[in-house]
Amino acid sequence: MEIIIGLIVLYFIYRLLKGSSKRSAKKNEITLRVEVSGPGYRSDYESHTRPTGDPAKWYGSGKSVNVRGNNIPGGLIYVGGNLPDSNGYENDACLINPKLKVLPAEPWEAGDEMSYWPQYVHIPPRCRGAYLKWLASGRSEPEANIGYIFLFFYGLERRMFVDGQKGEVSEKERLEIVNEVQRLLKVYSNNRSFRGYASNFLAMEWVLYRSDKPIPAYLDFNDRYCSEPFQVVLAQYVAVGKPIPANVALQWLTLHPEFRLRTPARRCVKEFRSLFFRRYAQKFGDGLLVKPNKTRLTLEYRAASPSIRRNLKIVPNLPNPFILSGPIKKLGAIAEECTDELESYSRYLGRKDSDPKSLAALSLIPKELLIQTSGAKKVKESLAQFCRGGPSLISIDALYRNFGQKSPSQLNKKELENLASLLERMEFGIAPDIRFHNMKPGPEGNLAIFPKGHGIDFKPSKEFCTIGIIVRLGAMVSQIDRSLSPAEEVTIQNLIQNNRELNGIEKESLLAFLHWCIRTPQEAAGLKPRLAQVSTAHKIAISHILIAVAYADGAIDPKEIKQLEKLYATLGLDKEQVTSDIHALVAISEPVTVSSRDPETIYSIPQPVAAAGGTSKFILNEALLRTIEKETDQVKGVLADIFSDHEKDEADVDTIPAVTAAAVNPLSSLDKAHQNFFHRLLTQEKWERSALLETCKELGLMIDGAMEILNEWAFDNANAPLIEDGEPVYVDVNLAKEIINV
Repeated sequence: MEIIIGLIVLYFIYRLLKGSSKRSAKKNEITLRVEVSGPGYRSDYESHTRPTGDPAKWYGSGKSVNVRGNNIPGGLIYVGGNLPDSNGYENDACLINPKLKVLPAEPWEAGDEMSYWPQYVHIPPRCRGAYLKWLASGRSEPEANIGYIFLFFYGLERRMFVDGQKGEVSEKERLEIVNEVQRLLKVYSNNRSFRGYASNFLAMEWVLYRSDKPIPAYLDFNDRYCSEPFQVVLAQYVAVGKPIPANVALQWLTLHPEFRLRTPARRCVKEFRSLFFRRYAQKFGDGLLVKPNKTRLTLEYRAASPSIRRNLKIVPNLPNPFILSGPIKKLGAIAEECTDELESYSRYLGRKDSDPKSLAALSLIPKELLIQTSGAKKVKESLAQFCRGGPSLISIDALYRNFGQKSPSQLNKKELENLASLLERMEFGIAPDIRFHNMKPGPEGNLAIFPKGHGIDFKPSKEFCTIGIIVRLGAMVSQIDRSLSPAEEVTIQNLIQNNRELNGIEKESLLAFLHWCIRTPQEAAGLKPRLAQVSTAHKIAISHILIAVAYADGAIDPKEIKQLEKLYATLGLDKEQVTSDIHALVAISEPVTVSSRDPETIYSIPQPVAAAGGTSKFILNEALLRTIEKETDQVKGVLADIFSDHEKDEADVDTIPAVTAAAVNPLSSLDKAHQNFFHRLLTQEKWERSALLETCKELGLMIDGAMEILNEWAFDNANAPLIEDGEPVYVDVNLAKEIINV
């Protein structure tokens, strides 16, 4: 007896352990079921009695049926007299009752007689005729009223999610229905409502029947209609402890009700996604890890059909990480950073007639996105080869051709800034750079390209500006005899290299500027009126700099003396003083040999050119450098004032209207109703279209016309749209506040 009792005890222990093992094995399985809740939707035609008549029949794909003289070959419809909805109070909205009256009509007719939630039993006879004609003609008429497409779609929803959960639908039939919905989307995707419901249908079909398989390529979880099916995708990663991929993380963020994408992220979708993925990888590597939370996931299928609307609940055996706020804050911070970086590019694209392939657009794209494009890579490789030995001259026309564009007939300030900014993002600099050198080349001229560039955050020092002016003056002197003197160039190079107040980037920029100035004709035009207010002492200091540069090669010929006399006259000095100044400089000169450059020097100094007989043509004079440095210290401020405020011509005026605080209120051009609509819009950035529709009705406006008027008004004042129509509607509140200067 004791043995029997012992065996019984062991058996129960075995069963308990086995059951525990099974429960453990099923812990991470995804099990789905559909729950039918209590009464949800009841139509205005509720009869309180159950439907009667012949039971409805489902006609599968390819099955033919004739209804009131209309031969319908494609099937996928319910036909009969009795098909109770999920509440059992009346027939399903999709049911085609062959006994009901029908009047002939085309698929695009009688649409205005359809209700918002159409039911075949309650629509007028002409609507039934139009619907049956649409079914009989292949369900492809592009001009068909969307209400007829929804009537047909109601039947697909019932078959998939009601009959399918009863085991009445085979896998083959499910795929036929999926293919049909995809086909309908190709024809009617322009309708936002249908596109949303159809996308949700396809996503939920995958959740219910195939969530253990890879996500089909036709599913797009970025649509807000797919927010609930997407939660299964997210939960699957969390449940098994896998890092969340960047695309899933972005979908989580965009579908979350507490986060909204700002205008740059919506307008520059491709750029925003690419930038987000990069930042996400930098922050989280393979992906963010989220611990499973205790709250379990429950989904509700938002059916288009009024007969099953809000009655289908899906309960997977998964956690619900979608509701967690911690990860959303982390993802939101990345998104905001990316959005800020795209702000300027987005604002440009929002302007009328903007070209995303233009130099202006390219100059605003974040650096890390620009350098990844195939075109930019080729340009970068070409420029790197071109200036591998230091600054090199390239024609402006050739530079534009490198970017696949034609150089503009006039180079205004904006064009040059765009060009410099674009090259800066590709890690090259130009000289002259209108932002830093206070000069601009002509459209048929050249630019000096140098590697690395100034950097996006470059801020020139006062010393940089002063030496830049000396470079320009020195170039004027060196070009007097129309032959490039290595000694003169080396003199100015040393002036740059030996200056301890300049940092490395400033020296590289000034050396490139010198390279351009020496090889580009320099004009003294415009200097005389600027020099008129300069003191005599300062003018004399400037003249000494000119003499020192001219004497750098150890000799000054008659042509140089004549040009120096012209420059003296420009300075307002007596040209007879040139000769005595030359003699004074020669008297203090003590020739010295050029020492070897230290290892940190980037650019090599040319060796002295040997004259006939093997003797050196020049020996760089250290006293000359001391003279230049001394005189430069005396006139720094004066030189900066002379050259910094360069004249502007008409081409330098930005033709794009700026957002300014005008003396007249910009809103004064709108009537009272549209002004009120404008102020309502400013209260939030994201609107449901239905809410805006009610607001417009209250103000006596038509929604489409009102949005168009405000967008035209925004273009007139800021050359950018104010409202982005869609579902939902977005308002650029920041732009609005700029326009009215709030």
